[in-house]
Amino acid sequence: MAIEIYGYPGCTTVKKAREWAETKGLGPDYEHFARLPDLKTRIAAWAESAGMDAVFNEKAQTFRKMAPEEQAAVTASDAAKIEAMAADPRLIKRPVGTDGKTVLTGFNQTEWEKAFL
Repeated sequence: MAIEIYGYPGCTTVKKAREWAETKGLGPDYEHFARLPDLKTRIAAWAESAGMDAVFNEKAQTFRKMAPEEQAAVTASDAAKIEAMAADPRLIKRPVGTDGKTVLTGFNQTEWEKAFL
């Protein structure tokens, strides 16, 4: 079974997920967030599958550095969160891993083994 992994190539957590998937023979397809022409649509689908809290990264430095009023505007609705993540993918919890059915964010080896093996 192949899985898709999305993120940034320099992110250590993304690297761990990719290495894990390769060692397990999952033939991971990797895509950089910035190279996805349909990023907004994918974010919406990931959030629908995994839940908005799993996809939107409130712990991201990008979010924490925002002024309180900007944070409030971004978190006002799921639509606002999707718009913000599409405009600045650093707000997406990474990596995003999917096999087409299950969507996981962040790399927890135990969870990924249960979902993808």
